[in-house]
Amino acid sequence: MTSAQTPRTSLREGLRHAPKVNQPFIPDTAPVRRSHIHPNQSPPPMSLTQTHSMSPTNLDSPHVLNETWEGKEHRVPMSTREVWTPGNRPSLFSSISEKGKQVKQADFYDPYFPLKFVEVPKSDHIYKRAHYGLQSGISDEVDFALYHLVQISNQRGDKFKFEGFPLLAENLMEKAIEISAISTGVKWELQYGFHQTTDRLNALNALHGTRDILERIKKIPITLPNDSLETYEFSHCLRNVKEATLILRNMVLLKDNAFYISRYASGLLRDFLVIMINIPDQPRLNELKNDALDIAEEVTKFMRTDPEDPLWISLLNCLDSPDRAHVVRALWALTHFSTEVEEPEANRAMDSTPKETLQQLYFLSLLDLDKDILSGALDFWYQYSLSRENIETMIEVFNFRTIFIPRMIALLTHEGRPSKKETVLQEEQVAPPPTEIPRVPPELLKDLMELSEPERSSRWLRCCFVEDAECEITQIALWQAYQSRFADPRVPGGGVLPAAEFIKNVSTTFTNAQAQVINGPGSSTRFIIKGIRPLDAAYTFEGFPYIYCRWQDNAKPTKICQRAFGTPTDLRNHVYSDHMGLAATETPGQYNLDKAESPVHTCLWDNCTKFRSAGLSADTAMVAGHISSHLPEDRPADAEAPTSKRAVLQERIVRKWYYMDTPVSERGEPVGVAYKAALVLRNLARNLPNGIAPAFNGLSWKKASFLSHRPKIIEVWDRNRSLRKELTELIMILEKEEYY
Repeated sequence: MTSAQTPRTSLREGLRHAPKVNQPFIPDTAPVRRSHIHPNQSPPPMSLTQTHSMSPTNLDSPHVLNETWEGKEHRVPMSTREVWTPGNRPSLFSSISEKGKQVKQADFYDPYFPLKFVEVPKSDHIYKRAHYGLQSGISDEVDFALYHLVQISNQRGDKFKFEGFPLLAENLMEKAIEISAISTGVKWELQYGFHQTTDRLNALNALHGTRDILERIKKIPITLPNDSLETYEFSHCLRNVKEATLILRNMVLLKDNAFYISRYASGLLRDFLVIMINIPDQPRLNELKNDALDIAEEVTKFMRTDPEDPLWISLLNCLDSPDRAHVVRALWALTHFSTEVEEPEANRAMDSTPKETLQQLYFLSLLDLDKDILSGALDFWYQYSLSRENIETMIEVFNFRTIFIPRMIALLTHEGRPSKKETVLQEEQVAPPPTEIPRVPPELLKDLMELSEPERSSRWLRCCFVEDAECEITQIALWQAYQSRFADPRVPGGGVLPAAEFIKNVSTTFTNAQAQVINGPGSSTRFIIKGIRPLDAAYTFEGFPYIYCRWQDNAKPTKICQRAFGTPTDLRNHVYSDHMGLAATETPGQYNLDKAESPVHTCLWDNCTKFRSAGLSADTAMVAGHISSHLPEDRPADAEAPTSKRAVLQERIVRKWYYMDTPVSERGEPVGVAYKAALVLRNLARNLPNGIAPAFNGLSWKKASFLSHRPKIIEVWDRNRSLRKELTELIMILEKEEYY
């Protein structure tokens, strides 16, 4: 290399070349290290990782492969460092940017805050679009908003909250109470200011609620006709009202929304519910009333009440409705009142429940077939019976001792499911299986020899063995028994099946029999057939056991006849003819029983001692009658084959307990009507007056009320395991009165 080339080479290394059309331009900011690279040498090879990260296929990568540049033989790979920016790491900068944007939100429910100047942050989201459309009052926009809010509240109810959309609840309730304009022609006006008068009949105090709203509703006449003829404007307005009410109903199913609307819009909420519950009773408006009662069920738990509360009075009036849905929902709303309010006197209305309503609630507790109404009535009685003053009122309303308490005791077994528990006191013991394979009588052997294999071996197995899952027999014993009965030494192979085929035929004959190998201790191995056992006696092809003659015959070596017969009739004919020597008559099965000329008859059946001391007898009929007592009775022609079970040596003794348990939850805790009835009885026992009950012979109220029902309570305690805890507490309270 000449000195003249050196400046040009250095100059060329310092110049930047234009990138290709399809490659981004990335400037080289690293210094050229000429002290380490000779001009004629190629740059050092790149690592595998760098090559992969700067591959030409990754066009979006900030690193471009060095070999793709022009003049790559004179370039050095450039080292870069990634810098985090809001563009590539937005999550790191979101908290920083939001700090300066956080502004203290205005209290939209402050009575001094001018609501008409409220501005909601703008957004292109469908939630905001629907929100603004509802606020605009434009007919098309309202239709659009209500339609989409129904879908949103139904599908995204867990995410759609009132706190994110100020005034949404108020706008929906204001739209819903337009039902009054439809039914009466009078539109309600909402007043939020302290200085605004509410003397006008249609003015409502939206901040604190209108206490005389029921009187105002009664003064406004209903102009809605009962016919079903509707104009387009009427149908359109009614649809909007139903959609607004449905949106509110869907949203308050979320507890956060129910708490929010009952706290920050309690005044308007009360008036809205009272108006909707007291709309005219027409089928086309029934859906509105049901939705309003559903809303009341969710929000009343966060609301206070008193005897003059219009909402409480409206819910009580619903108990007289002929519509079951209204009664059920009203009961739920009444029993939920103030349950989530921590103040001790949040619900002061229940203590002042009218006596007519108490009678109606008792009638509702008689509906055994309607679980919802019955459960709601018991919820009310549970809360009502927590106060001693309320129980004194109940005593005045109806016959407490003979009506109310027996009804509660009867409900302790409501929906009870019978169950049984067994305790084994003594296990059953059966006779051990026979150790010997039954012999084949000549009569059976003759029939078997007429069959060919493998049918003959299968027939023999069915006649001498039976399936028994608890028994077993060795394969060698079974094979030897088979060979000893059917092998013919004059025939090659004995004329029997080979051992392997015979063992296989056992499993074919008995489906539950299995050939097994048992490895014993040491080197001993046992080959068994599991699942069969020998019979006590051989069976006929029809499945009846052979009957053996037990007559003692001194002419035989065994001194026992032991001939086998398939039926009791054949055995009787054999004994009378062959052993007693009686002559048969013309009638089949009948013999000549005339008195013998000399004493020749006796009984030799199986060591019978009847005639041993008296000696022989000439009374043929008497001896034949005695011998017939040893013989089995004749078998009917249509008799079924007996079961070959082993004899029971010890009976199984079991103690059984029968229960009537009421429903429990997944955690094993009692639930349902019976559980609530037990709680009501416990409240009554605790809060009954301490004085002497009049007209009960000086007995206290507890003794007069529960004394005659104590045995029934004990019986239910014994049979209903689900309620034992609650009934135990009840019994302990009653025992303190020292009845006995």
